Amino acid sequence: MQMTLYTLPLLAAVLISAIVAVLAWQRRPSPGARAFSAAMCLVVLNILVSLFLLSSTTLDSFLFWVKMSFLGGGLGVAWLVFTLRYDGRSLRDVTRIAALAAVEPTAMFVLAWFNDLHHLLWSQAVATPITAPGALLRVDTRLGPLFWVWSAYQYALLLLGVVILLRGLFRVPSAYRGQTVAVLVAMIVPWTANVLFLVGRTSVTGIDLTPFAFALSGVALFLALYRFRFLDLSPIPRSLVLEASPNGTLVLDGRGRLVDINPAAEAILGCSAHDVLGAEGTQVLPALSSAASGTDAELTFVCDGVERSYDLHVAPLRKRMGKLALLVDVTDRKRMTAHLLQAQKMDALGLMAGGIAHDFNNMLTGIIGNINLARIEDDTDRSSELLQEAEQEILQARGLSQQLLTFAKGGAPVRSVQDLAPVLREAVSFALRGSDVSASFDLPADLWWAGIDKGQFSQVFSNIVINADEAMPAGGTISVVARNITLDDDAYPDLAPGDYVRIDLSDTGVGIAETDLRKIFDPFFSTKRRGSGLGLATSYAIVHKHDGYIGVVSTPGAGTTFSILLPAVPAGPSLRSPETAPRFSGHGRVLVMDDEPTVRQVAVAMLKKLGYEAEAVPDGASALRADAEACAVGRPFSVILMDLTIPGGMGGQEAAALFRKNRTSAQLIASSGYATDPVMAHYREYHFDGVLAKPYSFAELTSVLASLATQRSS
Repeated sequence: MQMTLYTLPLLAAVLISAIVAVLAWQRRPSPGARAFSAAMCLVVLNILVSLFLLSSTTLDSFLFWVKMSFLGGGLGVAWLVFTLRYDGRSLRDVTRIAALAAVEPTAMFVLAWFNDLHHLLWSQAVATPITAPGALLRVDTRLGPLFWVWSAYQYALLLLGVVILLRGLFRVPSAYRGQTVAVLVAMIVPWTANVLFLVGRTSVTGIDLTPFAFALSGVALFLALYRFRFLDLSPIPRSLVLEASPNGTLVLDGRGRLVDINPAAEAILGCSAHDVLGAEGTQVLPALSSAASGTDAELTFVCDGVERSYDLHVAPLRKRMGKLALLVDVTDRKRMTAHLLQAQKMDALGLMAGGIAHDFNNMLTGIIGNINLARIEDDTDRSSELLQEAEQEILQARGLSQQLLTFAKGGAPVRSVQDLAPVLREAVSFALRGSDVSASFDLPADLWWAGIDKGQFSQVFSNIVINADEAMPAGGTISVVARNITLDDDAYPDLAPGDYVRIDLSDTGVGIAETDLRKIFDPFFSTKRRGSGLGLATSYAIVHKHDGYIGVVSTPGAGTTFSILLPAVPAGPSLRSPETAPRFSGHGRVLVMDDEPTVRQVAVAMLKKLGYEAEAVPDGASALRADAEACAVGRPFSVILMDLTIPGGMGGQEAAALFRKNRTSAQLIASSGYATDPVMAHYREYHFDGVLAKPYSFAELTSVLASLATQRSS
């Protein structure tokens, strides 16, 4: 053995490679770290063998280290094992592959020690004596066929590992690609040096630069270990993530064909990948035909006999390669959301019940007080004024009771054509009664009319005005401005073009914070300490059920403006509101059907006051019998007023169908205290000629009967 010019560089390469092997071993919990550490140990062994080979002074020692160099055949196996584990292959599969791959290097190592018998690896080795200290021993030999088989096999293993890394390079997040690139560079440098050696040299004594190149590889591997956290953070192959994902995943190619499906999607759709791969995606999941990229659709599937809800999300893949469809189970989330909403509603209803009870008690106090004063008042005119005050309180209580019903599902408005000016004046003035806040009205004389439910819109205007009043504790003015406008196609996306009445209600109060402004119409949202959060939500529902628009703008500290747009309709003399209905005197017979004795008593008294003969029955069956008996004696009823809801008996809707089946000549009026009843909004579809909402006044009853009398005579 002797020192040569190459001894120190090779020792440096040994040191660098050994450090990399130790660092890799410290990261052995990571997939592939153990195999990579083993590969680097084989690199160290390979460099040491080269060191002793170049330091040989006799042919026997030279050939000994040549035989030892065949231990380097394990490097290709270790490299392949590393790449397979790094790519996510299971340890069991890789172990079987490694055992098979190690057969050839093991056999070659054994054959190398018996080369003198078969000369298949090399032959005719002749050494030239060393002529100077430190000079290399020159050995001429002829390489045998097994050497080239061994070399080709090693390069095949190296190439296979490169292919595996390159394939994974495009399947891992971009943040991990630096690791792969650094490892590939570290492998390519010595590989290139070895290729140059094999191509440019024919004798074993030629200097193979591969061991020296491992020093440069060590630098690249240090970069991978510390800059890119190689073997510290290892990417999990996305194919494994896809397989383990609880979300159903379908991958479509650019032609809409299904090219991949994970087990979760197979379970959800009740199919197998073998049967559906290559099929049109819309055949496997029809909802894909209507689902657009970036939008979600909710689907329902029955899995294991249980109905479950899924969100379908479709997203495009890069470079327009296709689409990715995800089915996310939202059953538990929906159930939890429903429970939370229910809990919130119950809390809000508790607050609201106290507020409504307080308001009702105030109204009842005014009603009882005015009636008591009217009873002891000697002045007839003053008594009449007190009774009118009591009546106004009762109508306000009716609006309060209908507030929850209006917000309920199905609360379609019972519309009539109304002059909005008096409705606005009455509602705003009444809401501000006793307040330090005043109102200013700018309502043009030619203001268009609108088809509205007067009771509901009185509640809308009252809700807005009450909020404005509370926003101005030191007093102020509420401005009420109405204008006729005509909208173009794109003025308001939610409104059709045409004629509208715009109503602006403005205050100069504290304003609304921007964070609250987005939630102002949400049910149960309130900034008040004891607010129910239903006032503006109810108003929003009412306006939209009238095909209108409501919006708000506010500047904190400067005030708030609510804007309402309602479709305008032509006004006419026959379309006046009940309070302005002409005096009317009726004739004929009217039947009242209601389960409440007080309602029957009051309705009969009002009808007799109008000049009708009236009688009452408690349910639909009694009404049918009474009508049949009246027809039999030649005294049929001209009008039948029926309550829609009769607990434990036949209601007005069922009775109306039977009356029409019996070809009754009477005109039918539907009456109900439920604003949510669809019959009240679409009464003609249910065989009725008119509608009268409870509670009703004498004027409202008169107006409905007068309208029916006009219809009968025309």
